[in-house]
Amino acid sequence: MLPLAGRSRWPYPRASHERMGIEMALLLMWIWSTVALAEPFLMNDVGGTLHLSADWKMTRWSDWDFKATTKDEAIRMRLWLSEYQTTIDDDAAKVWGADYVSRLEKEGAGNGSIAKSAVEAIEGRPTVWSQVDFQFGGGKGKKGIAQHAAFAGAGQVIHLRVISNARNMRRAEKQLHAMLEGFELAKAPAEQGTSAMSSESGFGATLPDGWRPPVEKEDRLVAKIIEKMWSGDQSECWVGMRPPVLGDPDVMFACKKYWNGGPVDAYSFDTVEAEFRTLFFGQAGAEIAKGEAIDVGDRMGALFRPRDGDNPIRMLVAPYDQGVMVVWARGASLAPVTMDTVMKEVAGSVTYTGPDGGHPKVRPDRMASYYVTHRPTHPIVWGPVLVLVGIIGFFVRRRKGHTPYADYDDITEM
Repeated sequence: MLPLAGRSRWPYPRASHERMGIEMALLLMWIWSTVALAEPFLMNDVGGTLHLSADWKMTRWSDWDFKATTKDEAIRMRLWLSEYQTTIDDDAAKVWGADYVSRLEKEGAGNGSIAKSAVEAIEGRPTVWSQVDFQFGGGKGKKGIAQHAAFAGAGQVIHLRVISNARNMRRAEKQLHAMLEGFELAKAPAEQGTSAMSSESGFGATLPDGWRPPVEKEDRLVAKIIEKMWSGDQSECWVGMRPPVLGDPDVMFACKKYWNGGPVDAYSFDTVEAEFRTLFFGQAGAEIAKGEAIDVGDRMGALFRPRDGDNPIRMLVAPYDQGVMVVWARGASLAPVTMDTVMKEVAGSVTYTGPDGGHPKVRPDRMASYYVTHRPTHPIVWGPVLVLVGIIGFFVRRRKGHTPYADYDDITEM
């Protein structure tokens, strides 16, 4: 028997059929999304992909951080970033260990102490592995274990942490190792460049040990610090930094500034130093300590100390063929005396690449003013005076040897 034309073979009404199709599609989408969210987790700012096993469920996911917990909620994990690409070593391990304790306290833990903090090679990456023991409930609850791993990415450091009670410590440790082993770092640590700095404006220098130029991802952060000290164009400046483990870096940069002055040496230094203070600090220059005369490459310059204490600032100035070269430095972790040492080391390495070695161009009137004001006994000053006096004396003597009747005597003899 043939089915009646137009009759559906589905035993339920068409509306129910369509509704069940929609529900089935939604169910499949839910299943697909659950599987998809299990792994992987791509984070663009992190520059990599985190893979988690099926034991985990994600609770927060962004381009710069991540949170998850195991399905039985026995272990919690978190990923975050710290700015700047720092060398992974024992010094960094100590700083991060203290920071991990502080973070736990802010999240409600208590009595935190560093049980372990050392550098290990995990998946071919230098990694700081740190363990912090603490007590839940602000120090009144059961013992907790926080295990951390930190490794360098492109212009930053990636931190992973798992938290558990003491009974689940080994399980949490295995999970953290699995995360590290499966982590795909698409953006490896950036090349740190050379310490030999140069500017298109015609000067260069060598950065001290521990300093380097910023990598691409750090440029924006360092530029914001420079803007607080320099309102001019940064495009032709050279920039160096001493990367921090946490917080801001020590920053150094060198730029050019217009100045049409005279010679700078031991004779003129006091006058020129006052000019420099006004040039860079305006009326506030009167409140700044007098600059120190210092050799900047092959010529004399001045070292100023605008600020001591926290975040000390130093400024190095020297003349060259395009005006003055000025090197600014702002410390974040270095003491003022160390900043002085750093600046003097840089001063000794400065080179000038312009024509004639970047020798300053001095106008004739500025040169004349220099000798008259600062070196009045120089032969350039008294030499011409002696010549002029000699010429005047010659005519005076000649005039004295001439009698008023000499012309008449000539007429008489005619």
